Amino acid sequence: MVRLSEEITLNFGEDGIYSRYLTDDKVLMGVLSIPKTVMGEYVIDKPVAYKMSVTELKKVLGKAQSKRATVTVQEVEGGLKIIVTDVRSGTKSNLYVKAEQTLLENLQEPKVTHSVKMKVEGKILKSVIKEAEVVSSEATFEAEEGKVLVKSEAEGKTYEAHLLPDKPLKELQVNEPGSATYSLEVLKDAVSGSSFSDNVDVFFGNNVPMKIEALGEEGAKLVFWIAPRL
Repeated sequence: MVRLSEEITLNFGEDGIYSRYLTDDKVLMGVLSIPKTVMGEYVIDKPVAYKMSVTELKKVLGKAQSKRATVTVQEVEGGLKIIVTDVRSGTKSNLYVKAEQTLLENLQEPKVTHSVKMKVEGKILKSVIKEAEVVSSEATFEAEEGKVLVKSEAEGKTYEAHLLPDKPLKELQVNEPGSATYSLEVLKDAVSGSSFSDNVDVFFGNNVPMKIEALGEEGAKLVFWIAPRL
């Protein structure tokens, strides 16, 4: 999400915390979801949303990234007070984030059927994108039984990456053949944003938006949707 915008809206809903963002050109959507089951305690009086600087949020995440940390969020005048406690030592850090209360986001994710799912290490997918960018600004993902082909072409040059089960895919499901073309720059942003997870799940189909999903611990996840080039 950090790569999409300088501001982020955190929605504190009854089922947990979520954020959705769509770029102005409607090519890339990011969806952050932290269900309340991930948190030891999560209580709100009513659903509320706050818009804040991504830079400020990163400071909080930097403090809270330890598995031993618990986070308490309190509403204060002008924003949020975030208390990060180290469970082992008992040390507390009080952080104040300037935030503006706003309306809950009502942005909906695309409702499409994907015919292909593959699981791959994020660093491998990032490498494929980097190599394809040398040839073109876009790449076509083609799937058939037992194989995914990533192909970019321009000015007589061609790049192809053959992704096979165990070479390097950790999982591949092809319900039916499919093909779609996507911006490599947008794909790079999505994969970079998912770098906190070793593996990513990639869903695509015939000329439908690609879904890249990175799972965190105990159910938290970050999803990116990339519109195809038609």
